[in-house]
Amino acid sequence: MFDRLAMKADARKQLKGNRTVPAIITIIAVVIIAILYSFVGATDKPDERTIFPSLLGIIITGIISFALAYYYVSFKNAPEDDKPGIRIFFDGFNYWFKALCACLWERLWIALWTLCFVIPGLIKIIAYSQMFYILAENPDISVRKALRMSIYMTQGHKSELFMMYLSFLGWFILSCLTAGILFVWTLPYIQLTAVNAYYYLKSQAIACGTLDAEDFTSSTYDTGRYIK
Repeated sequence: MFDRLAMKADARKQLKGNRTVPAIITIIAVVIIAILYSFVGATDKPDERTIFPSLLGIIITGIISFALAYYYVSFKNAPEDDKPGIRIFFDGFNYWFKALCACLWERLWIALWTLCFVIPGLIKIIAYSQMFYILAENPDISVRKALRMSIYMTQGHKSELFMMYLSFLGWFILSCLTAGILFVWTLPYIQLTAVNAYYYLKSQAIACGTLDAEDFTSSTYDTGRYIK
């Protein structure tokens, strides 16, 4: 059973006594995004102000999101008394090209589905939500394969994932009311809960035979093999 309360409780337990590094990388990520958004938005040309900052913003956010996923997957799998340091977060940037391709590929499909209607676009955002965690766990997996795997992992769980993300709305509003200061605590909490959900969906996909364990270790793209 998809138990979001248990996943959130596990996230709090995992963070207990280990909040310093997650807080630091949250600050780093927010500062990088803020600086780069400010930089790319500094233009007097209206067309550039709307088009290029939007595209660069997507790319920047995608690369940082991958680095965060890379860190929290490592955090989840590390022993309680030996959680990863900041270096692991920066190691995630070594896969910037993979993150770039994944981000653009994901946004392309979301945009195409959104053209049909807003609701299909929102559904696909949830359907693709596991892609970065798949790639963070094994960056050798192709972007196309990771996206397809995410679709199959989230089958039958989209509403549960939606409710999980929605359950953080109160924390999000409260963080905004504190000028973003509370995000230093809430974003690691949200990230780890999402990683816990990923591992649950992974185990369910393997148990149900939707995916094989080797799909998460093999870089081969073979729809006839891993999609049941």
